[in-house]
Amino acid sequence: MSKKNLFNKKFNKSVLSITKRIESFFNFFKENFFNKKNFSRNLNAIDKRIFFTIATIVIAITGYFLSPSFFDKNKIKAELENQILDQYNLKVKFDATLRYGLFPKPHFYSKDTIIYYETSDVAKSNNAKVFISISNFFSSNKIKIKNLIFKKTDFKINSLTYNFFINLLTEKKSTHEINFIDSKLFYLDQNKDMIFFSNLKNLNFLYKDELLQKFNSKLDIFNVPMNLEVEHNSFEKKFFTEINSHPLRLNIKGVSNYNKKNLNGQLDLTVINKSNKINYRLENNSLNFNSNDNELTGDINIKPFFLSSYVKFYQINLKKIFKNDSILINFLKSEILNNKNLNAKMNVSTNTFKDINFINKINFNIILDEGEIVIKDLKTTFKDSVIINLNDTQLIVDNNKLKFAGYVLLDFIDVNNFYAHYQINRNYRKNIKKISFGFLLNLDDKFIEIDNLKINGNINQNLETFVNKFNSNREDIFNKIIVRNSIKNFLKNF
Repeated sequence: MSKKNLFNKKFNKSVLSITKRIESFFNFFKENFFNKKNFSRNLNAIDKRIFFTIATIVIAITGYFLSPSFFDKNKIKAELENQILDQYNLKVKFDATLRYGLFPKPHFYSKDTIIYYETSDVAKSNNAKVFISISNFFSSNKIKIKNLIFKKTDFKINSLTYNFFINLLTEKKSTHEINFIDSKLFYLDQNKDMIFFSNLKNLNFLYKDELLQKFNSKLDIFNVPMNLEVEHNSFEKKFFTEINSHPLRLNIKGVSNYNKKNLNGQLDLTVINKSNKINYRLENNSLNFNSNDNELTGDINIKPFFLSSYVKFYQINLKKIFKNDSILINFLKSEILNNKNLNAKMNVSTNTFKDINFINKINFNIILDEGEIVIKDLKTTFKDSVIINLNDTQLIVDNNKLKFAGYVLLDFIDVNNFYAHYQINRNYRKNIKKISFGFLLNLDDKFIEIDNLKINGNINQNLETFVNKFNSNREDIFNKIIVRNSIKNFLKNF
């Protein structure tokens, strides 16, 4: 019995102890949490602890992200320049006011950044941003670059630095991008005069894999938008190129193979649903090209620049190419071809001009020489009755207006056939062998002025009166009816 009583006493004592602990636990909550004053006091204590914890975390995170702003500016500038050169094959020099920005992503930015190629400065950017990885901000030596963005960059490229873009494409090591936005490209001659200009809306260098790099660009050339894409395959040593222009209905696709000595390839050219293939080869600063149908052939010597080419057209649409907003008009008015360092001779052949009837095959030369553009040796026949010769016709840009000045010689083979075409009464038909005159064609204003008009080598008062009246009328030279009536009026009176 004694053992049984001893067990009962121990059991009751244990149950009583557990009961008191449970009761004590609930009494603690009752006193501390269900009492309004205590509850409010403890809640305030918890709020303060949470607030200080969150504030500490925010301060720590903010301090971490702001820590690059306290780096030594000279050290971080040198570190970024070295990394960009090593990873992107791009030599840059930031200005002394290199700053740090946190939004939208951590980055350093510079208002005046110079970009170099070899020993020459080739561009200046008004807003360069270097985005950095957030993995380690504790030391300037451990900063890692992610992407580069250059805004409002002016490129000034010449014959010694045109490989800048190719080297950037072929030597870039980083897997991150380089973006040029709202930029301009100026191609200069050796005297730093502009030869070529283009707006670069976007120029992006992308990484695809270890053997394949790519860049794409949206640009305007003489107010004509174009898209350009180039891929470089370093294993196969090839460039893949595509150019598109919707306004011109133009598409060019090309594959180029290269080695240490030369570059060669083929272009698939499509213009207004008409396709052709052009083969080319660049070697020793000389570019040779020809189309498969041999209607386009030529040679370009790069240093010094000289172009020699032959172009054959089935038909030339004068109205289309001489429209005010055409790419040719904008190109000529830019006066790029009036550079003294550009020299060329282009032989052009066409079967006919559109909307001009009874004209036989036409041949002429376009000469670029010492800043002047001259059309030479233009010769054709009108309705097998008169040979038309235009020699030394010069292109002139005056106050952004395009003009042609030259001299015309008409040699009549069958003057009666010529009279019959214009329905001239036999009473007015004279024995004309030659007509010659000088002219100034105002292309924008669509009228022509003539002078020194001679028939059979002679000039008289009647001819001078006709010339003065004709010039003062300034009638539309592109109106076929007006032109026909003017010719009829001339033949009837003289």
